[in-house]
Amino acid sequence: MTSFQLWWQRERDDQRFKIRDLRSALDWTVWLYILIPGLVIGVAYYRSWWILPPEWLAEVPEQLAVLPLFIVATFWTLRLYTEEADQVYLLQNVSLMDGLKKWGICYSLLKGLVATIIGMTLVLPLLITGWGWGIERCAVTGLFVLLVSWNIKTSRYFIELFVPSIWVKWLPIGLVNLISIIVFLLISGIGWRYEWAVALGGGSLLLLLLAQLRARMNMQGTFFHDVVMERGHKQSVTKFLMGRVGVAPMPLFTRKQPMLFRGSRRISKKKSPEVRMIDLYLKWLLRSMGKVQYYLQVIGWGTAAIFLLPLIVKVVVLLFALYALISLSRVDWSEFTSSSYANLFQWHQSIQEEAGKKALKLVSMPSFLLLCIVTGVAFPGWLGVVLFPLGGWFVFKESLQIVHRNMQSHRGF
Repeated sequence: MTSFQLWWQRERDDQRFKIRDLRSALDWTVWLYILIPGLVIGVAYYRSWWILPPEWLAEVPEQLAVLPLFIVATFWTLRLYTEEADQVYLLQNVSLMDGLKKWGICYSLLKGLVATIIGMTLVLPLLITGWGWGIERCAVTGLFVLLVSWNIKTSRYFIELFVPSIWVKWLPIGLVNLISIIVFLLISGIGWRYEWAVALGGGSLLLLLLAQLRARMNMQGTFFHDVVMERGHKQSVTKFLMGRVGVAPMPLFTRKQPMLFRGSRRISKKKSPEVRMIDLYLKWLLRSMGKVQYYLQVIGWGTAAIFLLPLIVKVVVLLFALYALISLSRVDWSEFTSSSYANLFQWHQSIQEEAGKKALKLVSMPSFLLLCIVTGVAFPGWLGVVLFPLGGWFVFKESLQIVHRNMQSHRGF
C-alpha cells in the first residue's frame, strides 16, 4: 500500500465516522422543518443581495467584513492522520510515515482553500454591491485570507502540540488571532492599493508557511502527541453532539453543597405523586448550572438572532428554538428518570408519563414564550406582540402532543 492509498483509506474512515454521528442528530424532521427552509431562505436572500444591498448594511462598517471571513476561513484543522497502531509497524517505515504526513498536510491546506473560497463567496455580494469594493481589492483580500488562514492554523497546531495546559495555550492562540485580524484590516483597508505591500506581505506569509511545514516534517518525537490530537479531531463531531445532549464536560470546580435547594423543602405544596416527581426533577435540573446554561444559551442566541436577522428568518429561528428547547427537555427528563436520584423511589409507569408531560411543558414553555414575545416586539407594528405569543402557544401545545405520541409509540419515556 502506498502512502496516498493509506491516507485516502483513513480519510474515508474519518468521513464515515463523522457522517454516522451527524445522522444520529440530523433526522428528517430537522431537515424538513429547519435546514431545508433555512437553506431556501438563505439562497433567496443571497440572490437579493447581488441585486440590492440590504438596508442594515449602511450602518455596518466595512471593516467588520473581516470577522466572518476570519471565522469561515479558519474553519478547518491541520491533520496528520496518525493512529495508535502505527507505532507497531508504520513508525519504522520512514518513507511511508512521511508520505502519510505530506498527504495529510496537503489535504488540510486544500480544506483551507475551500473554506476561504466559501467565505469569500458568502460575503462577496456585500463587498461589491454593498460597500463598492472592486474586483482587485476582493482578489487581494481573498489571497491574504487564504495565506493568513494557512499560517494561523499551522501556528495553532504547534501551540496545541507544545502547550498542554488548556488555559495557558489560549494566551498565544489569542495573540495569533489578534495579529491575523490586524493583518486582515491593514490589507483590506489600504494595503491592496500598493503592489509592494501585496508582494511583501504575501511573500512573507508564504515563506512563514513553508518554514512551519518544513519544521513539522522534520520534527521527531511527537508521535504520541500527534495521535492524541488526531483522536480529538476525529471525534470532534461526537464531542460537539454529546456536549449538548446531557453529557457534561469536566467541571472546573465541584461544590460540596448545591447552590439552590440545599434542603429537602418542597417547591410545590401539592402531594400527588406526579407533582412530587416534578418537584424532584426541577430541583435536579436547577441545581445543575451546566444544564441551566444550555437553556440560557438558547434564549440568548435566539434573542440576538431574532433582533438581527430579517423578518422571515426570525420565524425560522423561532421554530429552531422550539425544536432545541423541546429536545433539551426530553433529554434532561430521560437522564433524570434513569438516574439513581430518581430511582430512589419506585414510580409507576403511568405516573412517570403524566409527570413527564407536565415537566416538559413546565421547563420549555416559559423560554419559548419569552422568545415569542421577543419576536413580537421585533415585528413591525403592534400586531406582532399579540400574534406571536398567541400563535406560539398553540404551536407549542401541538408540538408537545406530537412529541408525546412519538414517545409513547417508541416507549422511550
